[in-house]
Amino acid sequence: MTNLLKKDHTPVKKLLLLTLIHFTSLVAFSQTHPFGAKFPAIDKYIDSTLKEWNVPGLAMSVVYKDKVIYTKGYGYRDYEKKLPVEAHTVFPIASNTKLFTATVAAILHHEGKLSLDKPVKNYLPALNFSTDELNAKVTIRDMLSHRTGLPRYDAIWVNAAFTRKEMIEKISYMKPQLGFREGYIYNNMMFVASGSAMEEVTGKTWETLVSEKIFQPLQMNTSYFTNDGMKKQGNYALAYFRPDSSEKLLPKKFEAQCEALGPAGTIKTTAADMANWMIAQLNDGKFNGQQAIPSKAISETMIPNSIADKTGKYDELSNALYCLGRTIYTYKGHKAASHSGAIDGFYSFVALFPKDSLGIFVVVNANHGRPLSNFVPLDVFDRLMNMPKTPWSQRYMKDYKEVQAQEKKSADSLKATQVKNTAPSHAINDYTGTYSHSTYGDIKIERVNDQLFFVFRSQRSLLHHFHYDQFHTDEKGTDTPDYRLEFRINSKGEIDRISTRPLGDPLTEFIKKKE
Repeated sequence: MTNLLKKDHTPVKKLLLLTLIHFTSLVAFSQTHPFGAKFPAIDKYIDSTLKEWNVPGLAMSVVYKDKVIYTKGYGYRDYEKKLPVEAHTVFPIASNTKLFTATVAAILHHEGKLSLDKPVKNYLPALNFSTDELNAKVTIRDMLSHRTGLPRYDAIWVNAAFTRKEMIEKISYMKPQLGFREGYIYNNMMFVASGSAMEEVTGKTWETLVSEKIFQPLQMNTSYFTNDGMKKQGNYALAYFRPDSSEKLLPKKFEAQCEALGPAGTIKTTAADMANWMIAQLNDGKFNGQQAIPSKAISETMIPNSIADKTGKYDELSNALYCLGRTIYTYKGHKAASHSGAIDGFYSFVALFPKDSLGIFVVVNANHGRPLSNFVPLDVFDRLMNMPKTPWSQRYMKDYKEVQAQEKKSADSLKATQVKNTAPSHAINDYTGTYSHSTYGDIKIERVNDQLFFVFRSQRSLLHHFHYDQFHTDEKGTDTPDYRLEFRINSKGEIDRISTRPLGDPLTEFIKKKE
């Protein structure tokens, strides 16, 4: 009888013991931070915001002091298959990669392997700028704080198959828009060059450096550098866009991402991994009780170098200063350090509040979802800190609708310039051929039956006649960019050039190659 009673009651005792342990751990966990009761309301707020903005999915992680206090996925990573976003769903974080690059540069600086403040050409002789002054003076600190005076030239890398070495060679064609250290111009190419300088002095790829110095010590085990790497693990997000004014959502097809861009924006990771990154940032580089990143490197990236925002649009936010791979400012009197990321319909935001020991990471997966990545962290911070709530969603919705209206007005204004009933000056075959530019590569104009097609990198679009020798692509209802082309004629009356603005870059002439 004793054995039988013992047998019957052991599972019950185990259950009671496990329940007690679980309850004790919950109590201990709740005592480590004061925010636990606030997350059910935050969940409802995020769910309703996704519906209001018609955004498929969002992932968030929140850290306090040296602990992860919340990670969660909302909505869908795959809208068609209704696969949910989870804490371990991988998203591209785009320019939130920049702080990883800046941190590695700061580590190498304090290890004495390079200097942030000596001319970068000391470490990367192959890098050439378009002026003698830039060649003589530009430092890695200048490049990592966007103060070289060079405009973006993003069309160099968007949807391109150039190697990192080829991209560096193209920097010599980039013309300054401001004087050296005269002001702030965001520039992805300068981060590519900084990463290349680090590769040169260490003999290791930028990817290896980030992996060894950040991913491994922070146990960021679901973080990747390529789309292929991200997709192989299975649990990754798709991005969506709205093809028209309806609520319809379609998966994005056009990929701007270029692997050679690496140091400026190719990391793909999870909310869970980003929580580890934020813990190290808030604790002078410590993670799990170990000094994972040198504290001097963390401090170096917090030194302001240029004014990133001189307008101060909202009273709650002070003007922003750009440091190395991040901005610092105050939000309602609380010191904040943050950065955003945007690529191919994915928008991420890291918001750190050092004095409050709070870090919030948010990422979304829709072309029109960028505002959410910007304001959700602020709303979450307000709720956690019992601060007065600001109607951020309403403000950003107003801004979003104003931008849409302005874009329509611009399109209508351009359409109004069209001269009706004109014809191209040459026979259709005269427009075909390959037009080349040393910075951007080749544009091909192909003929299929009686139609012309524009081919640039992986894009292939039908050309529509606008007027005279001007043509344009018309990709309405897709996520593919549009181009406006003007064919130009030489002194012999031959078509020998195309003038266009590649993805918004300066007006550029592509010269026709001889057959």
